[in-house]
Amino acid sequence: MTELFIVGQIDALEFESKFWSEFHGLRDNSDMDFAVLNEPFYVVDDFVAHATARHPGDVTEVELLARAQALSDACRGL
Repeated sequence: MTELFIVGQIDALEFESKFWSEFHGLRDNSDMDFAVLNEPFYVVDDFVAHATARHPGDVTEVELLARAQALSDACRGL
């Protein structure tokens, strides 16, 4: 899912939806899994797709894409 977002096969809203679906399905995570997913959890939680609805500190699509890339890089290192 993260790779699909990075290469543009899904948009930010679909990434957000898929992230939550997969996140809620996770069980028995190791401490390392939690450490990798902790920051993206908060980034996705703070993502606001529509510019007119954003407040200072909300995450934009560009910021979400950058965090998705960092998550992908971190997962490759596991």
